[in-house]
Amino acid sequence: MFATLRKELLLLLRDPGGLLLLLLMPAALIIVMAVVQDAPYRDYQEMKFEILVANKDKGNTGTKLIEGLRKNKSFIMIDRLQGVAVTEEQLKASLRDGQYKMGIVIPEDATASLINTSNKLANEMAGAMGLPAGLPVQGRQDSAAIQLLFDPVVKPSFRSALGFALNQYLTQVKTEILLQRLSRMNGSGDKPVNLESMNVLAVAEKSLDNGPSVNPSMNSTQHNVPAWAIFGMFLIVVPISGNMIRERDEGSALRIRLIPTANKRVGLGKIVFYILVCILQFFVMMLVGIFILPLFGLPQLTLGAHALNLLPMAFAISFAAVNYGYFIGSIFKTANQAMPFGAISIVLFSAIGGVWVPVEILPEVMKKIALFSPLHWSLEGVNEVILRNSGWKGILKPFAILVGSGVLLGIMPVFLGKK
Repeated sequence: MFATLRKELLLLLRDPGGLLLLLLMPAALIIVMAVVQDAPYRDYQEMKFEILVANKDKGNTGTKLIEGLRKNKSFIMIDRLQGVAVTEEQLKASLRDGQYKMGIVIPEDATASLINTSNKLANEMAGAMGLPAGLPVQGRQDSAAIQLLFDPVVKPSFRSALGFALNQYLTQVKTEILLQRLSRMNGSGDKPVNLESMNVLAVAEKSLDNGPSVNPSMNSTQHNVPAWAIFGMFLIVVPISGNMIRERDEGSALRIRLIPTANKRVGLGKIVFYILVCILQFFVMMLVGIFILPLFGLPQLTLGAHALNLLPMAFAISFAAVNYGYFIGSIFKTANQAMPFGAISIVLFSAIGGVWVPVEILPEVMKKIALFSPLHWSLEGVNEVILRNSGWKGILKPFAILVGSGVLLGIMPVFLGKK
């Protein structure tokens, strides 16, 4: 096993082209893609989102807002789960887990605050015209706000779209209520209404966590660096499959198989070596995002409060990538078969896995197919750490899926002796 590690290291050092492919080319790819995609990434026009709504309002303002947003074809409003009204705690838990991307919390005093502020404004207008102020007003400070909550992975364009739509429908509701208040006062209906003074029930984006958010919102750097780093790691399939086929053609694979138990140890040595190469590659790309991309005027990559969780994720991604390469090298007979198939399959996995475009905008069928992409689960796991600020429990599912797929694709061919 250790002799194989040394041999693979020597082969890699003797192949500067392969070393360039593994380290420098992904770094160049990250820089170019991040710079090129920065502007359109911010302005990307999304298609549709499911929105969880926790309506705690005791009046009809919350219901009117939900009905208004339902008219917008870009949003699917969900205010009940399994026949039960969504609670604020349930909404936040669903966003943290990534089950839903957007959430709205309507406060319980939304209608009361809006009516109270409308009454104040109507009374002021009536007093300016010499009319009696007859609408009841409470002395409290109306500061109710509708909270917008997001999965940290959500792009800025999604956030802006929901905030803009919600403000539109909120303005309609405010106008309705104010006109209803004014209609109760004779002669006040012709006075211009200044809706800017009705700053109650504003729309405010809020972090899922209490206090200041540890991680920034999704931006081009936070997406492109891990996405293209993972893409580069899976390209390890090219040198692995090429080396395996060359060894078979040269006869060295046959000589190893003639040595008792050597085949398993040599295979394990190859897997360990390339896993170490991929882990090194991953963290080199992270350093590119932290230190080099800011030199191009782009945001600096942040790794979140649980950055150490990137270590098991890097191992799981490397394990899946290396064993996929080993699997490709095992089932194909020639380099002309293995290398094009391996490279093209990685491109396809990245296209459907969220590396190129967000999975959320794909058709429903493609969203289900994306679950079979190892790059999808790799990106999900990294996003759990750097964006959702998750601990070990957050990365457990993608970690298990990647390691499990690596076992099926790599360890089985090794111990069954299929090369």
